Amino acid sequence: MQQPRWLLAAVAAVALYSFLLLVFGIRGLWADLLQLPAGLLLLALSIGLIGQLALFARWHWSLQWLKQPLAWRSSASIFASGLALMATPGRSGEAMRALWLKQRHGMPAQVGVGITLSERLSDLSSALLVLGWGLGLASAPLLLIGGGSLLAGAALVTHPLALRRMEEWLQQRRWIQQQRRLHRLSQGALLSLQQVRQLMRPAPLLVATACGCLVWLLEANVMHGLFAAMEAPISIHQAAVIRTAMALGGVLSLLPAGLGTSEATAIGIAMAYGASSDQALLATLIIRISTLMVPCGLGWLSLRWQSVHTPSTLRREAADD
Repeated sequence: MQQPRWLLAAVAAVALYSFLLLVFGIRGLWADLLQLPAGLLLLALSIGLIGQLALFARWHWSLQWLKQPLAWRSSASIFASGLALMATPGRSGEAMRALWLKQRHGMPAQVGVGITLSERLSDLSSALLVLGWGLGLASAPLLLIGGGSLLAGAALVTHPLALRRMEEWLQQRRWIQQQRRLHRLSQGALLSLQQVRQLMRPAPLLVATACGCLVWLLEANVMHGLFAAMEAPISIHQAAVIRTAMALGGVLSLLPAGLGTSEATAIGIAMAYGASSDQALLATLIIRISTLMVPCGLGWLSLRWQSVHTPSTLRREAADD
């Protein structure tokens, strides 16, 4: 099931990038590519996997905080397989990890779903923090208000009183009670929100946000290095704005992997800061390949490995679900 979706996203990405190359021209792009030191290019193409190590630590620690510890190898196997689903809108497909936790380790499905929801929350809050740092002190109050409102809203929705009210509301809706699958999904959603509540305590929230900030800053530094090697007038603060805005633009578009909108956002902002069209396109393509295609490829390989080494009975259960 996952393989065709991954291939479809890859085909769409190749088609998009081929179109961009035709529009911008490949001659200037090739000249800029030759300016990049081999070591920097290798680092740029691997930064996506390096960043995933920090995000794996966040995932692994989240399981510990929810009192569902796993051996690091088992935890890494499930985390890596989920990378194959990064191309789904808002990376929502990574919630499939909940199913794998249930099948392989007997954990309640709401544990994995709750972690996925909290990960998206910390991704957004950390992106806003790094974006505020990049834009400077003038925009910091607005972004702090936005990030604070986001966390406050999540805390309100996951408050025990709010969860009880939602449960009472669902119980009063007979049409939901009569639909067995819908009733089960609504109950699972409430239980997942309870897990999110646990992960919004100060310690896990701080660690999750720090991991997200670390990843954004690593990628921004690499993007700044690419622009510097091409002699583009892009500062580290501007690179941070470009990188986080690229991600936020993709999320807001609700398109698979943010294809099109992420690239347009990054290229447009980079050119507004003074980069040429070729420089903006090349830096954007390298970061997108590193942070999307390379991790997705690792996830696909992990899924293939799992399909070979997973018992056939377990594979049948996955197909049935």
